[in-house]
Amino acid sequence: MKKEESLRSIRYIKVPKGMRVESDTFRLDPGIMLPVQLREGETRLTADGISLESIVSGMLTLIAYDENHKDVQYYKDFVFTIDPTLPEKLCQAAIAKEQQKDYSFAEELFLAVYHLLPQSASCINLATLYSAAAVDARDRGDEEMEDGFLLRAKHTLSDGLRRFGENPEVLAEISSFEAFMGNLEEAREYLERYMRVAEEGEKKQEMKKLMSRIDLQLANDEAIKEAYDFIMLGENDKAIEAASSFISRNSGVWNGYFLRAWAERKNGRYEDARKDLMKCLELGERSADIYNELSISELEIGDRTLAETYLETAADLDPENLTVASNLAYLYLQDGRFDEAREYLEKARYLSGDDSIVKNLIGEYEKRTGDRIGDLIHEEIVHDDSKDSKEEDDDDDAYAAEIAEIEKDGIPEEDECNCGHHHHH
Repeated sequence: MKKEESLRSIRYIKVPKGMRVESDTFRLDPGIMLPVQLREGETRLTADGISLESIVSGMLTLIAYDENHKDVQYYKDFVFTIDPTLPEKLCQAAIAKEQQKDYSFAEELFLAVYHLLPQSASCINLATLYSAAAVDARDRGDEEMEDGFLLRAKHTLSDGLRRFGENPEVLAEISSFEAFMGNLEEAREYLERYMRVAEEGEKKQEMKKLMSRIDLQLANDEAIKEAYDFIMLGENDKAIEAASSFISRNSGVWNGYFLRAWAERKNGRYEDARKDLMKCLELGERSADIYNELSISELEIGDRTLAETYLETAADLDPENLTVASNLAYLYLQDGRFDEAREYLEKARYLSGDDSIVKNLIGEYEKRTGDRIGDLIHEEIVHDDSKDSKEEDDDDDAYAAEIAEIEKDGIPEEDECNCGHHHHH
């Protein structure tokens, strides 16, 4: 990690004789040690490694990563005396490093700016860096790193609210972040706080549009939930009404069509259900549930071959789906395709445990074929402590020796791999 490496590379020296750094508000304190940043690749401080630049570099590292250091305020005063425009220069350098995807170095620079000159802009810049790094990690398929950067982005914006109170810039940024993450309730709460403190202008109009979109989405989510709840209660007509209301506002969203189709199928309106399910596919959604519902509708309409085809597609999309496996086993059993039926019965039994429907299907299979599907076998690993297991013991000894070697030498290090926000300059 950049933080640990940077902090380990700091050494402390007394104020060198003849050093002059002062202003109307700052005087050198000979009682405070000065941090010096070692040059890259060095482990010891040499005379030619001590310079005003290496001292300022050491101070900036501590300001970035150790804000609670006992002398951090003295170091801030020191660097401001050397160069009052330093935060602006560091910000420009950090943006350049971010564009090069050198996120570790950019983070250190942005942290130094944020702690040197705590402002809403420097807070947002740091959060924006973490969002960009998260997107890059996602593109590389590193979900753990993506989550880590997103967590840092949220923590930074929350810290900004703690530092600056009801700051409109930070409130706007954190509401946009939560909306991006799909946390719509939280995003709306921050937007409400923003609306109370923000001045009228282009930014506020933009955030009002975001709030309108969030309100619409929340209303749609409630409509979807309502339709689902009606289906679970067996009130299919009300479910169809709720889903239709959702569709009237969101004609390009597949969820409403699926819920309406489900309720229609349960009401025996198989042609209507098929039409809505085909609309789901037309909108680009592919799921085992859609094909399972299509299979049931086609079976009731009378196209058994197409029903089996849809179920086979569902099984390919979701091999662990119990409903699909048992439905397919049922169709194969009814068609006398006993080998295929047994395959899916065994899969369904493995997925279901003691499901009564699967047990009934197995009973029907055994009755029709005369074959018995045995009890489910659970594998257990049994450790043999007998003297006859010398070969396994030898393997264990070799493994223990291997672990000891790793503990002694350490695990070889692998090579390091090197949201829609904007920076505030």
